[in-house]
Amino acid sequence: MSVTTKATIASFGGKLLKLSHAAASTKCEMNFNLYLPPQAFQDPSQKIPVLIYLSGLTCTADNCSEKGFFQHGASKKGIAVLYPDTSP
Repeated sequence: MSVTTKATIASFGGKLLKLSHAAASTKCEMNFNLYLPPQAFQDPSQKIPVLIYLSGLTCTADNCSEKGFFQHGASKKGIAVLYPDTSP
């Protein structure tokens, strides 16, 4: 799977990546966002947990990542958050 980075945004000491990939299962481009907390950049060999946030029907990858400020708590706890588009 090839992933394209559409944007990188500084967020609570970490980075919010806006990404996309061509999905064979849906036969369309699928967008998703990935928040990487500051801990992900301090020691690249350190593993960090990932939380997958499913927004729900008709929501995009931007709903929680731009409106919910979930990254604030995730940055404090060192958790990466994956926000997939749940409505292709």
